[in-house]
Amino acid sequence: MLFNQFRNLILILIIILLKKCNFNNAQDVGDLCIVQRTGGPGICKLVSNCASVIDDIRNRRNPPTKCGFQDKVQIVCCPDDVVLSTTTSKTIGELPPDPIMDRMKTNGTKISEKCMEYGEAVYIKEYVTSLGLSDSTRVQKVDKCGHTAVELIVDGVAAKSREFPHMAIIGFGDEPKIEYLCGGSLVSDRFIITAGHCLYSEELGDAKVARLGELSLNSTEDEAFPEDFKVIETIPHPEYKASVRYNDIALLKLDRKVIFSPYIRPICLPQQAEIRQKRAIATGWGKIGYSEASSEILLKVTLDLFTHDECTTHFTPNRRLADGIIETSQLCAGSRDSSKDTCQGDSGGPLQVYNEEVYCTYTIIGITSFGKYCGLAGTPGVYTKVYPYIPWIQNIIWS
Repeated sequence: MLFNQFRNLILILIIILLKKCNFNNAQDVGDLCIVQRTGGPGICKLVSNCASVIDDIRNRRNPPTKCGFQDKVQIVCCPDDVVLSTTTSKTIGELPPDPIMDRMKTNGTKISEKCMEYGEAVYIKEYVTSLGLSDSTRVQKVDKCGHTAVELIVDGVAAKSREFPHMAIIGFGDEPKIEYLCGGSLVSDRFIITAGHCLYSEELGDAKVARLGELSLNSTEDEAFPEDFKVIETIPHPEYKASVRYNDIALLKLDRKVIFSPYIRPICLPQQAEIRQKRAIATGWGKIGYSEASSEILLKVTLDLFTHDECTTHFTPNRRLADGIIETSQLCAGSRDSSKDTCQGDSGGPLQVYNEEVYCTYTIIGITSFGKYCGLAGTPGVYTKVYPYIPWIQNIIWS
């Protein structure tokens, strides 16, 4: 203990001397620094590489001590390597074991592992100090799930805060006149999945920005913490063609890593081709009816999943659908007896079901692709099945 205190004192003295010689106060990755909150030593790191600062940001606790920027990524004063490595194991208790997580870890698949990781972001950690003969600090998990697992974007209802933390809205054009024309789903810390036809607008060009963590586009008073990311690469499926309705799936690469929180965290990818559920939930900011305005708030609607035979009666082969609806890569969903549906602007958004293994998460089974009319009872919309494209998705987002 005395050695650690002496070492930290020496580091602080060195940092003070360095700061006196640093006239512009900007520091680079690897420089020594002082954590303002504690007065202790740290090392300047990219924010994405500092676990304790990420945890503070997720839980909206202490603002980070800033060192500077590398390109447009913030560099922060990270205490992890200097202090916490010698004290954490003695002061912070371990979280209790989770039987479901342990069972899924044995599965060994990348999708399972990532889904578990995303599910953990629904919790925030609170550090609780126990006062006694030997003061100790333990971690307390606080559940921030926003799901309301009940029957609920035409005839849709407003989504709640943290209910669909994977939702993205995709913008086109240049500031300050960004137009949001499509939806998408966060599937990793750098990628959003959407429809192939959502990569380009004839009037506005390529997709430019993706917003995460949003609820109402024109409100600053809702419980939402939106964050904008630049789209640095658009990746359509190699077999997608704008002239036809097939392989309507794509990925957007973001300009920086996403820091997960209860408000922003990825959706899980499907692990099997079979869809056991009879219904699924669609979400989006699209038009609330045929020839009507787009919704300014995120809407959700529960839809019936149509059989392939039901679907083919509504979508016969045509110029853009030469082989009709292909059962292995497309599915239909809508309402048999009401006006519930997705509409223009919902394109690229997810068709999702509750994940049965990981708490408070969804699994994406489809991507909104096209339809005939919005809200016509008995006429479903068409969605791109996600499962057949898993090898392609995995190769890009986790390569």
